[in-house]
Amino acid sequence: MHLNEFFHQNVDLASILRRLLEGSTLIIGLGSPLRMDDQAGLLLCDELTSRGVECVKCEYGLENCLSEMKGARRIIIVDAVLYEDAKPGEIVIVGEDALLEKYSLATTHSIPLKTLLKLMHESGIEEIYIIGIVPQSLDYGLEVSEVVRESVRRLVAAFIEAIKTQGDHI
Repeated sequence: MHLNEFFHQNVDLASILRRLLEGSTLIIGLGSPLRMDDQAGLLLCDELTSRGVECVKCEYGLENCLSEMKGARRIIIVDAVLYEDAKPGEIVIVGEDALLEKYSLATTHSIPLKTLLKLMHESGIEEIYIIGIVPQSLDYGLEVSEVVRESVRRLVAAFIEAIKTQGDHI
């Protein structure tokens, strides 16, 4: 499935997530707990985990969680994503190809993205998707903006709805 989509608030995220969650899928919440809205993926992971959904919480870069990804065929990474002309809180869903061409992850990686993706594929991961929330602020701090918190709530609800229709294989 090739995705390169920019979503506004009226899109049915659950139906899109149902397609992404088919088969063996691992959800990863990525971010920095010290950079305001870069916490979006971590907050989502905390919320999903508290509801019994498996989610790998990955702080400070994907390279720190490579061992937890082993065995997954498909991964969905939730993170703050910078996207030109997008407003804070808007949601972007992209596949790996679009990620390399157009998008910029808001987190700082010590390993280049292309190298990370290669390592992920070598470990057996076939498909990689990014669900990005456009941040309002990436300044240092512990507060998350309300617009990003609302997007996290919206994504959590969509994941829960999608998972309910998929069964317990996630």
